[in-house]
Amino acid sequence: TMVNFDSIQKIFFFAVGVLVLCYCAVSPRNLPLGEYNLHFKENMQILSLSAIVPIMTILAVFDARENDVNTVINTFFTTFTIGYCTCFILEILVTTLLRLGVFAIWEPAIFSLTPEVPIPILPWVLREHKYRPKRITLFAADFTTSCIAAPIIEEYIKLKVITLIVRLPRNFQFVLKQRINNIISNENAEGSSKSQKNNNNNNDSKPNKKYKKKKKRKHVRELVQRKLGESEVTSINSYVTHMLAASIGLKLCDNSRRILMYTKKNNAHKGFYSICRGLFPIHELCGALTALELAKRDVLGMDIPLWRTLLPAVVIHSMANFRGMKPIFKWTSSTPWSEMQLSPWNVVDDSTLGQILSKSFSKFMWLIILGRVLGYCIKNYYLIGRQAVKRTTTYAGKYAAFSAELAAAEMLKKTKKD
Repeated sequence: TMVNFDSIQKIFFFAVGVLVLCYCAVSPRNLPLGEYNLHFKENMQILSLSAIVPIMTILAVFDARENDVNTVINTFFTTFTIGYCTCFILEILVTTLLRLGVFAIWEPAIFSLTPEVPIPILPWVLREHKYRPKRITLFAADFTTSCIAAPIIEEYIKLKVITLIVRLPRNFQFVLKQRINNIISNENAEGSSKSQKNNNNNNDSKPNKKYKKKKKRKHVRELVQRKLGESEVTSINSYVTHMLAASIGLKLCDNSRRILMYTKKNNAHKGFYSICRGLFPIHELCGALTALELAKRDVLGMDIPLWRTLLPAVVIHSMANFRGMKPIFKWTSSTPWSEMQLSPWNVVDDSTLGQILSKSFSKFMWLIILGRVLGYCIKNYYLIGRQAVKRTTTYAGKYAAFSAELAAAEMLKKTKKD
């Protein structure tokens, strides 16, 4: 599909916004005009390095036969702008509430600063008021916000952007329907119990039971009705492509902010820092995990709830945040290299050989985990595709048999793990 005018506009606005940010990020601001423009071009060059690996990733996955390039651009642009701002606002609000809750449990003395400090602002100005909370309080507040709340919000926003603006091909849809159940009313149940006590010797007497209807809403799986000659979905490339586009949009916006804050004269190895931020694959891996769960639900028809769809991505994202990756709401970082588990080459390190080996081992194990997640994504991408093809060939018209095959495969996986 050719790129339309709307997509060209979005690419233009994206480029202009990035250029404005590069111009405003020049440090120091009082440089002569010629030197200022030179640093502006350096910022553009440094920031462009962070986009090399993400662009290569999306191009390696993109299949023009399965995707519309305009919808992919729209997905990227929406997460880069609206998605990122929404994540930032939600994380600020949720972090405020969680920190207030942690303070109320572990350190209620913090609230003595009110009413001089308004309660909504209190969790953010403790340092300015020279208040030092306990270590357990700081750990609990940071863990609940950075390792639980922030990953859930970011992964949910990526999924929500996909479901709102993209019409992905599917074989199944889940419709919310009402189910009416007959339930014995409490009054009649009590009356029947009394009548049973009074008529213990009379076996023929049967209490009259009255039923009242109770409506329940439940998502019911239904096959998508297709037109004559329209084939069913057997490829999940569009799921992975759009979820990667959403993940890369969120990642590049966050990278742009953090790289352009790493432009001071004393910041070393700026280009290498930018390349490493683009290479760090957490957002892409989490997006791929969510895409696979979404494809299992909409292409294969597996009953996967929302929390199960987001769980694998949230777990990996939480592990990355626990190891140093910063959530969106944390504006600055005193140790920006820790997010990639690296450090500048010119930093003096007085660690002993044992300490160096210990640090290297933990980083190596983290690299192994990321490699296994990547292998899992590649394996299940082709596995789900083969199952989708088998559904339309071997199990054509035999949906019950296909569901049993999927259930048996899931049980086999669990037995292998055990």
